[in-house]
Amino acid sequence: MVIGGDVHSVNEILEYAKKAPFYQGKLPDKALVSVSELTRLPLTTKEELRNHSPFGFLAVPKSEVAVYFESFGTTGKPVSIWLTQEDLEDNADEISAGGVNLSEEDTVLIRYPYAISQIAHTFHYAARRRGACVIAASSRSTISPFPRVVSMMHSLEVTVLAALPLQALLLAKTAQLMGLSPGEDFPHLRAICTAGETLTPRRRQVLQELWQVPVFDNYGMTEVGAAAMECPFGQLHPLVDYFVFEVLDEDRKTPVELGELGYLVITTLKHRATPIIRYWTGDRVRLFQASCPCGAEYRLEVRGRRESCLEAGGRLFDLWDLEEMVEEVSAKGLWAAGPLEQSGLHFVVESDQLDLRRLGGRIAALERRHQIPLRVTLVPPGTFYDPKELLSVGEVGKPRYIFSAEELKTKAYEKSLRL
Repeated sequence: MVIGGDVHSVNEILEYAKKAPFYQGKLPDKALVSVSELTRLPLTTKEELRNHSPFGFLAVPKSEVAVYFESFGTTGKPVSIWLTQEDLEDNADEISAGGVNLSEEDTVLIRYPYAISQIAHTFHYAARRRGACVIAASSRSTISPFPRVVSMMHSLEVTVLAALPLQALLLAKTAQLMGLSPGEDFPHLRAICTAGETLTPRRRQVLQELWQVPVFDNYGMTEVGAAAMECPFGQLHPLVDYFVFEVLDEDRKTPVELGELGYLVITTLKHRATPIIRYWTGDRVRLFQASCPCGAEYRLEVRGRRESCLEAGGRLFDLWDLEEMVEEVSAKGLWAAGPLEQSGLHFVVESDQLDLRRLGGRIAALERRHQIPLRVTLVPPGTFYDPKELLSVGEVGKPRYIFSAEELKTKAYEKSLRL
């Protein structure tokens, strides 16, 4: 199924995309007669975005460009994304569609990385357009280490924290090391806005219990910006006025039914500087048709990248599956996982309770439920990061959950959050 846009907006963006060197000769000469015909066009891949950056996807003269961003993954050539001023305005509107409802009464501390990254700048711009005061407390910076950010949140009466889920978690742990209670000593905080990594139900619950405020998620990526926002009722809705959404099987051809697992494909409808047609995101999702009190008709469930899955017993376990299993072992601990001999899974989980015998029944129940062998290694809190460094270092990147069997044997997960 294809949702989002209409045939006029699709044809308009196809004509616009023809101005980009990459799409010249790749798009139809005749206008489409329906949105569903879009599925006949070739996919655009991340590899193509990389290989043709920085100018291959630029569809406007450089004189019309307002800002430039790059992907900041750890491997491969970065992807170049250009925005016009209109694109920037649209991105701000997309973020403002979220349920947090920023206003001039808010003081927003932005903990997303600012260097070349899109989300920090567009969230900043969206907050300022709503009249909110912004504190640019970038992550991945030694200038704003965790204790300084915690102190600012406390003393400046921050009302909204915008951060990767991992950053929000580590800020809570830093506050505890400083003798503060995240849920009691930040009375002005009213919400956390997350983006940049998959937010599983377990991680959401952990953050909400720690900070005692609701979490509003923002699904997007450097390539397309914010593509789905969470409403006041806690539902993640695809932004159908700004994008066309498809969900395909792993063969990259067959559409899946509503509610079934597949891989998300996105077409931008309003990007002028860098239009992208049928972008294979690599994200495993479910798309549901379900009316929401906010008025939206569709709900999106984002379950993480294909490379963050583990295969065992003839099936794939994504981040949602893995975190659901971890929750049976430790409610709040960080974790790592990898393959186990005989088609099983090996988990390394932080836990205050290191007596594995007390968890034997739970692990056996998980093995029966999923019909796979499991091994669980319990480690003390602080195994994946150095608690002392939280008090001095600001540079912590995205979490890594999946390790090879050999890496788990050699304990490569220890302090893996340290850059």
